[in-house]
Order: sequence, then structure tokens, then C-alpha cells
Amino acid sequence: MAKASWSSSSARLSRDSFLPFASCYLCLERAIDPVACAHGDLFCRECALSNILAQKKEIKRLEKTREQESRDALEEEARQNAEAQERAIREFELTQAGLDVKSGRASQNPEGSRNEENRSPFASENGQTQRGEKRKFSLDEDEVARIALEERTKARKAIDDEKV
Repeated sequence: MAKASWSSSSARLSRDSFLPFASCYLCLERAIDPVACAHGDLFCRECALSNILAQKKEIKRLEKTREQESRDALEEEARQNAEAQERAIREFELTQAGLDVKSGRASQNPEGSRNEENRSPFASENGQTQRGEKRKFSLDEDEVARIALEERTKARKAIDDEKV
């Protein structure tokens, strides 16, 4: 029965597979000027110090890489925001000039036709003009920030759609 539990792929541990008690866990040689960690592992003092220094160098290298990646990400985000803002401004200017934003041409609505978008700001529901009344329109900072964010998001989406 015991013979069946041993397969051909399993290897028996020999005497050479075990390290002597006073071996360094890093260089696998007999520890010179041994020091022990809190877990009880033995190291040569020189091996332990060189390993700690190597780990510190690796940590610094990884931190620099992470900082560079975060700087690159911030620069990319700033570039995308600037591009989106530029596009939103261009679309606003085209709209103010009476041009179609998509094609850059003048809108095709004849002046005589009046629909909801094309109606005079002084016109009432029945088409009568109300002169002398001021429309009240106010925006607080939160509303302006929200609108600006929406416009940047729309512009960024349009840019991404064009790139695709």
C-alpha cells in the first residue's frame, strides 16, 4: 500500500536537500557573523545588509516609476481637458455666429419660420411680443462649474468619437 502512494514524479528528499543549521538563507553558505530576524531566520551580516540596500534601491526605483506615471497621467488629463475646452469654445463661437456646429455652415432654417428654438426672447406663447419685461437669469458658481464640466465631457466624447 505505501508503495502505491509514491509515484515516479515525486522525489525523495536527500541529505543534501537540507541546509545545515547555521546556513545563511540568502547565500546558502555557512553564516559568517550571523544575525537572525524576528522569525528566526539566519543570515550573514553582510548578506543581510546588502539585501536590505538592494531592496531600498528597488523601492526607490519603483517610487520614481510610479511618480513618473502619475505625472504622465496628470499631463495627459490636462491635455485632454485643454483640448475639450478648446473644442467647446470653438463650438460655442460657431453657434454664436449662427453656423451649424457639425458642418461649419450657416443653419438651413429660413428666417420667416419660427419654431421653439428660433423664437424671439420677448415672444409669449401666443406669439405676442412682450416688451419691457426683463427675464431673470442667474447662475451660481456651482451651476457654472456643473455646466462647464458637462460641456468638457461632451467635447471629450466628441473628440474620442472622432478618433475612433
